[in-house]
Amino acid sequence: LHPYLTQPRLVQYCKFKGIVLTAYSPLGSPERPFRRDDEPVLLDDHVVNEIGKNYGKTSAQVLLRYHVQRGVAAVPKSVTPSQIKENIQIFDFSLSEDDMITLEGLNRNWRIAKWEFDGLPNHKFYPFKED
Repeated sequence: LHPYLTQPRLVQYCKFKGIVLTAYSPLGSPERPFRRDDEPVLLDDHVVNEIGKNYGKTSAQVLLRYHVQRGVAAVPKSVTPSQIKENIQIFDFSLSEDDMITLEGLNRNWRIAKWEFDGLPNHKFYPFKED
């Protein structure tokens, strides 16, 4: 889950059933080894960056706050002490309703990890055919 893959039906269903979702690659995993050059980089998205500027926050902080406000757990990969510190500094602001709607509007139904190896998408229980 991230603004390029919002999955509102899944989020709503899980909330209804009391299931806590965890965002896989909540920052878009820009350093992943299988990233193609033509794929978007969520942390560089102009809209996300502009929202961050309005709050004096980084794009990573905006994305993590977005997940918190949706009730989705997010565990970002961080390798430096400064990133770890930055990632926790998301509880001193809230995104406005308009900003949440704007971030939801970035949805592209784009999956970072497509899990399309060894004919998996043809399996009868492959879960990623719908939004």
